[in-house]
Formats: sequence, structure tokens, C-alpha cells
Amino acid sequence: MVERHVIETGMAVLSVITLLVIALMWLAGTYSVTLMTVMGILIMLGVLVGSVVPNILITWLMIGTTTIGAAVLLIGYVVMDNWLKWLLLLAFPAVASLVALARYFIGDWGWMDRCRGDIDSWAAHYDTLVKLQTKYNARKYYQKVVHFITNEHADLHVDVMAIHWAHSSQIRQFNEEEYWQNLRRIGKILKEGRYPSEQLYYVNDATFLIITLDMSPTTYEYKNRATKRQLDELMLGEATLQFQWGHLSVNRQNVLGYPNLDRVLRHVKREMETDLVVEYMKSEVSD
Repeated sequence: MVERHVIETGMAVLSVITLLVIALMWLAGTYSVTLMTVMGILIMLGVLVGSVVPNILITWLMIGTTTIGAAVLLIGYVVMDNWLKWLLLLAFPAVASLVALARYFIGDWGWMDRCRGDIDSWAAHYDTLVKLQTKYNARKYYQKVVHFITNEHADLHVDVMAIHWAHSSQIRQFNEEEYWQNLRRIGKILKEGRYPSEQLYYVNDATFLIITLDMSPTTYEYKNRATKRQLDELMLGEATLQFQWGHLSVNRQNVLGYPNLDRVLRHVKREMETDLVVEYMKSEVSD
């Protein structure tokens, strides 16, 4: 998204430069061929200076050349219409400034292209829209926990909780901005409400992951109930947001059955689907 804006802005500045050059050359050509030649030289100097000279030097060059030009054209005796004098005065600083601006945006574009690997790596680790770590980091963290449980014979257990915003894809189709806004609201509740020792992740498709290491069942259940109450207060218009919950506790007894996070997520997904069916049956009974 950022790259697109940089490219669009850079192309817009280049278009403005092209139109300005055409307009300046046309206006100068309506007066005389000599003036058109002078205008062409000023434009080429502006392009050259704006392309290679540092911005601070461009500023001083514009001040100096404008001062000298004003002294010659406006104070001195030059037989020329005033609007042409101003045109000659402004041609160099205007072209040089716009070319320097285009160089800035195109330079950012080039920097982004050179740093593509770093940008892609950051995007893989952190979701900038929801402002949470991604599944990539969740896999690495879970793998480390499994290593300690299996190889270090540590008496540990890890709880993996998935929370999915049900029917969110329908909201995204009609109002994507509201979709991302609600995801950020959910993420904020989790970041502010969960314990500092817990790891929070966003694993795409409106699904959040909470990995909790070696917490007592009583404390864990207490926090889960508090989180459910907070999420149940979220509204979309006049309706409350609906969530599917899935959970798996991994310890020394079942760790071999869940050696990686993908295996855990498949189990949790099945539990979330069961949770949705149960909630649907409850609503049918209540109706």
C-alpha cells in the first residue's frame, strides 16, 4: 500500500514537470526563438541541478540565481514584457524544485525496492493493520515450547486458544474499512485484557491466537471468562459480534500428537466448528 502511494505521487510529480516544461517552452516560443532557447537552457539547468545537487545547495542556488536574475531583468533596462521577465525568473527554481521532489519520491521507491527483503520479513512477522504478531512468530514460539517439553523433560503445559470472529467475511465484502476497524478493536481488547506473560497473534481470516505457558487452570479460566464478557460487549450496528472459540492444552502426555502449530490449529478449528454448531442449536432451542 505504501509503495503504491509512493509510485503514484512520484508519477504525478513527473507529470507536473512535463506539463510545466511544455507550457514554459510554448509561452517562450510565442515571443521569439531566442527567448525559447534561453528558456530551454534554464529548464535543462533546472533538471540537472534538481537531479544531482543536494537539497540545501539547491535552495541556495535558487536564492542566488533569482536574486541575480531579478537585478538584471527587473532593475536593469531589458526590453521585454514583465510577464516574460517573471517567467524567466521562475523557470529555473520551479523546475529544479519539482525535479528534486520527484527525485525524493523515486529515491524512496528505489529504497523500498532495495529493502524488499527486510520489508517482506517485517510483514511476515507483524500484521500492521491489526498490530499483532503473525502466525510465523506463533509457529516459532510453539516449536520452542514443544522442544522444552519433549527434550528437556520439563513439567510444562501450554494452552492454545483461538478466537474467530464469525461471519466476518460477509462484513468484509460490504465494508472492508469497518471490518479492519473491528479487528483492531478485538486486538485492543486482547492486548489490554490478557496477562503480560501470554503471547498474542493474528493468524488471518479474523482469527486470533493466544498461547499461554504453564498457567494454573483456575487463573486461565478466570481470564477466559473475562475476555468473553469483553468481546460480547462489542457491537456492529445494533447486533453483537459473534465469536467461535477453540482450545487445546498440550503437555508431556499428548505433545507427540501435536508436534507443530499447524496440527494444533487443525484440532482447534474443528473445535471452533463444533462450538458454532452448539451455539446454533442453543439459539434454535431458545427460539
